Formats: sequence, C-alpha cells, structure tokens
Amino acid sequence: MKKSTRLMIAGPVAALLVLGGGAGAYAAHYQDRALPGSEVAGVSVSGLTRAEVASAVRQRAQQVEVTIAAGDGSRKATLSELGYTVDVDATVDKIFAPNAQWTNYASALVSEHDQPAVVVVDAKAVDKTIADLVATAGTKAVDARVDLTEGSDKFTVTPDVAGTTVDRASFQDVAQKAARTLSSATATIKFVTGEAAITTAEAEAVATKANALVATPLTVAAGEKTFAATDVEKAAWVKVPVVDGALGEPTVDAASVAAWVSAKADEVKVAARTGNRTLSASTGEVLRVTTEARDGSEVVNAAAIGEAAAAGLLAGTAYNGVFESKAIAATWNERRVATGAENLAYPAADGEKWVDVNLSNHTMTAYEGGRAVIGPVSMVNGAPATPTVTGTFAIYTKYASQTMRGQNADGSNYVAENVPWVAYFTGGYALHGAPWRDSFGYTGSHGCINLPVATAKQVFDWAPIGTVVVSHY
Repeated sequence: MKKSTRLMIAGPVAALLVLGGGAGAYAAHYQDRALPGSEVAGVSVSGLTRAEVASAVRQRAQQVEVTIAAGDGSRKATLSELGYTVDVDATVDKIFAPNAQWTNYASALVSEHDQPAVVVVDAKAVDKTIADLVATAGTKAVDARVDLTEGSDKFTVTPDVAGTTVDRASFQDVAQKAARTLSSATATIKFVTGEAAITTAEAEAVATKANALVATPLTVAAGEKTFAATDVEKAAWVKVPVVDGALGEPTVDAASVAAWVSAKADEVKVAARTGNRTLSASTGEVLRVTTEARDGSEVVNAAAIGEAAAAGLLAGTAYNGVFESKAIAATWNERRVATGAENLAYPAADGEKWVDVNLSNHTMTAYEGGRAVIGPVSMVNGAPATPTVTGTFAIYTKYASQTMRGQNADGSNYVAENVPWVAYFTGGYALHGAPWRDSFGYTGSHGCINLPVATAKQVFDWAPIGTVVVSHY
C-alpha cells in the first residue's frame, strides 16, 4: 500500500521526467490550448484553442431543447426562450483557468477536468414562462383588494382567491441542468396551490389602517364658524397604493386636502365692496353716497393649514386649524360734480354734456357741467296715455331725417314723414324737431320729446352719441 501511494503522488513528476527535454515543447504546445483531460459538460475539448472551444460550446448550446410537458400537451423550447443563456466566454475562461499554473500541465496528463457550462438566468423571462404555463394549464390566483366605493366612508376588503401555479423546481431544476450539461431534457410540470400575492389578511390589515385615518377628526375654525371634514370627504383623500404587486401603506392626497381647505377659506372670504359717491368739484365735500363702501377680508394661512391638515390626517392625529385673516380696505369710485350742478337732476362733471328733460314744467335744457348752454326751451312731452319714460339714459343713435311709425293710444297706426334732427336716447324715445306744432310747453306726444326745429338741430349738432339724457318730474 505504501508503494502504491508513492507511485500516485509521484505520477505527474514521473511524467515530466519521462518527457525530459520535451517538457518545454509540451508546455508551449498547450499554452493556448485546452489541457489534456479538459471537458465541457462531458465532451472533451482537449487540445482545442479558445476559439475552437467557444465554437463547440456555442453550437451545443444552440442544439439544446427542453420539452415542457404540462397537462395534456407539450412543447419544445430553446434555452434562451426559457430565460437560460450559456455564457460561452465565462465557460471558456474556466476551461483555460488551469493553464495559468505550470503544475497543472503535469497533472492534466493523469486527471480529467470536466467543466459544466456557465449559465446566466433571466429571472423575468423565467417568470414569463411560468406565467404562460399558469395561463394555459393552471389557474391564476386572484389578489385580495382594498376598495372604496364612490361616496362611501369606509374601505372594504375583497378576499383573495387561491389558484394553481407551477412547482418551480419541476421546471427550473430541469432547465438549469439542461443548460449546465448542454443536454436536451424533458420537464414534466407539476402544479401546486398558488397563493395570491396579496392575501386577505394583508388587505384587512391595510383596510383597518385606512379606516383609522378616515376616522381622524379634521376641523378648521373661522371666528365662530367651524368646518369639519366629513368621513366621506376624508375617505376620498385616503389612498391605498399597490407597489410592485404588494399593498403599500395608506397615504393621503395632500392636494385634495389643500383644495378642501382653500374652498372653506373662500367661504369665509368677504369681498371688499367699492363705494360710489359724488363730491363737489370745488370743495371736495361729499354731496351724495350712492353705494356705501365696505371693507373685506381674506384668509392668509390656507396653504399652511392645508399642509398641516394633510400631515395630521396621515399621522392619524386629530387636527384643529384656525384661519387667520387680513383686512382688505374698501375703495371708492368718486365723481366730482361741476360747480352749479350740485342740485341739478344729474351730477355732471365739469364740462360734461347732458340734457335735462323736465316733465313737470315741460322744458328741455342742455348743460355743460352746471352751466346751461341751450334753453331752457319749452317742449311737448308724452300725453297721459303715452307718457315719456323717466330715468337716466344716453343718446345711442341719431338721424338728420326719419319717417316715424307707431301706434296711437286707441291702437290705430300713425306715420310721420321727414321728422328732422332725431336723437334716440332709449328704445323708441327720442329728442326731435316737430315742424307740425305751432306751440310748445304741454303734453301731447306719443312719448318723444318734441322740440322747435331750430332747437332740435342745435341739440343734434351739439350732443354726440353717449350724451346723458335725464328725464324726470
């Protein structure tokens, strides 16, 4: 036994001694070739160059097929189709790794070096293959869900449903071995109970957390008024994310909370009201207030409250915010009345053109500010059955001559041709000349203001479109 042991230990050295001077030639020959005894997955590659080994490995890998038998059917697939790739370069590197040590040149003469193929696995491709198998021969598990019905204030759980899925070992072990041994094989797929990725228990735990957030009080006060978010509103703000197929922790939509707070801030906002008043142009004294001015207010911390409210809700901590407001000073629209117009029917500005139609004394007067520039002139205004309209108006169109048509008080029609110097101030009411009248200063028209022709032309030429006409008693 001792002699045999010595011979085994001394074998490589004896081989080199036998080679003698040929040892150098042997080492030189195999420096760039696979050493004797080198095999890839049981097939000798001894004496082949790196390129030759790579070519042989690549060719064998391309020829490997895995027959997948599932249920009543089967199909063949290449390694790459299943997500397994033979790393040719890495495999060749392992075959030639012994070449780096000179002692390996001697041991190679009396030993074998069988190197399995180096395999790279594409996990996504493998998962797809398994998913395809489940789709064709198994039943997919249904995940539990956490749902919120629109308008509801409570998250509910839909339980998971178990399915059947591939026993991964029945597929992966066979495919892995086929790739490492570069040998075709058959994988008889086994199916096992497939648990849902999201279980009922997981969903119930998340739903409980979400409903706890919904139950968290959230109020905002403004003076004596308090706004409280309803559970329905809060439930709409709480979100249950699904991240990479798993339920995440409930979150809060901060933008929706901020929008709710902003809406409540708008409800307590008081818009400043602009006042309207008339002042004396000469003294600045307030002569008349048409509309009282009113200060307003607006909330200044709505954004901060929105952020704090969302943070409090997410933390499950009751939140009670208080709106802070700032005053908004009211402004005035001021009209300065010309001197002399303070007590007239219209508070005209200095130099402003306007027409005063006094229905009580049947006169028309044209003013510039508080100064009369035409009249007072006697006129004929509407008869009792067809009275002249009262109010403040403005001339909107003019005609040098026009045929007027209308109805008398008794319903009969009238036609007045060639009516001169017509200036309409509202609807069918106009200032115009009345050449058919010999006198003025009474009621009797169909509602228009009848003027002597010369006066009507004077007003027509003087008053542009937009000139104010005040008709009053």
